[in-house]
Amino acid sequence: MSMYAAYLSDEEMERACSEEQFIRHMLTFEMALANAEAKVGIIPHSAAQAIQAKLSQITINPSDLAEGTLKNGIPTIPFLSNLKEQLPAAAKDFLHLGATSQDVLDTAQVLMIKEAVSILEGHIRKLLYNLLTLVERDGQIPCIARTRWQQATPIPFGLKVVNWAMPFVRDLERLQEMKKRLLVVQLGGASGSLAALEHKGYQVLEALANELHLGVSLPWHTQRDSFTEFTNWLTLVSATLGKMGEDVLLMAQTEVGEVIENAQGGGKSSAMPHKNNPVLSEALVGLSKATTNLSALQMQSMLQAGERDGTSWMLEWRNIPQMLINTATALKHAITVSTHMQINKERMLENINLTNGLVYAEQAVSFLSRQLPKSEASSLVNKAIELVNKDKSLPDALTEVATDRKMNWQELLQPEACFGSSREMMATAINRIKEVLPT
Repeated sequence: MSMYAAYLSDEEMERACSEEQFIRHMLTFEMALANAEAKVGIIPHSAAQAIQAKLSQITINPSDLAEGTLKNGIPTIPFLSNLKEQLPAAAKDFLHLGATSQDVLDTAQVLMIKEAVSILEGHIRKLLYNLLTLVERDGQIPCIARTRWQQATPIPFGLKVVNWAMPFVRDLERLQEMKKRLLVVQLGGASGSLAALEHKGYQVLEALANELHLGVSLPWHTQRDSFTEFTNWLTLVSATLGKMGEDVLLMAQTEVGEVIENAQGGGKSSAMPHKNNPVLSEALVGLSKATTNLSALQMQSMLQAGERDGTSWMLEWRNIPQMLINTATALKHAITVSTHMQINKERMLENINLTNGLVYAEQAVSFLSRQLPKSEASSLVNKAIELVNKDKSLPDALTEVATDRKMNWQELLQPEACFGSSREMMATAINRIKEVLPT
């Protein structure tokens, strides 16, 4: 394991995106292709059985393909040479029949993504469960909302958590809808016409998809929109995690002190023993930035010249695995943060009171507007704001400028008075989260 692996990687996703696993997916493709072609009647069943028997036992190391990949620009040629050396003579000519290198690599990449998606779905659901727990347990704690880095109005802490959670609910919905376009087989042959399979090409394609438990699609070797849609989805997930990280970083600042990111310890400093740095939230932000940059590379892979373009195609080979690893790692860290975050409700209340009541100005206008025109109510509150200082709160100033209103401002201007429809919003969010969690 590298020095940074535990912090900037996810072990389960690393395995799913490893070259060793990718080669296993390539082997799976070749076995499935042989079985499909035997079922359609293009190759003998005996040849398909021989290919299945041998390939299911073969182990190929990435290093075995390195020299050939350098020479040919793709690992498929040394891969097939390796396999044919181990097949009986009667089966050799039927391996990879009618397919081309890109068919193997693209379908292997789809199989890799299929495995990775299962991991990501599990991570997202675990994170949503943790966020749901936060809303249900700590959701009613008053805290200050911040707009443009300034104090705005009091809100329940649960509403802040809802803003983290709801994009993930939609991301799961997006993913389910996307799968029908993403998890599909690629088989096009030399130029996308399946000419080597003559009139049975589409039958083989359908049979191959069935063997691999993938969807059927017309050959898409120069159509990279589904992969790009998926990497954009990864960027959406990563950006939401980055937003959560930014919020925790702000709330964990010493001067703010509303949360401890990981109350189980960590975030030590080599020079300052008093520190508990929010290092996991920093990783959420950093990984989000990295993934966003990588998404631009995937967008460029859509610029495909003719019926195959290696200059664009190869951009995906490292790019997609790295985006998957980044996203899984960020989800792993967010799960830890949401599990071990410690809320300081006393500090949250102190921060609400930091401006001596100015954060209730909007609500004061609302209360006065029940008795006065809105413009007059706003004018009175603005006059009161001018009187607020360290010794005079907004409730005191309102009592002074609105003496004829006979309103108990100390009772009226409390955090809960600013919650509005937050409770209904949290209840709705709770129901939506539960809809996407396993029962």
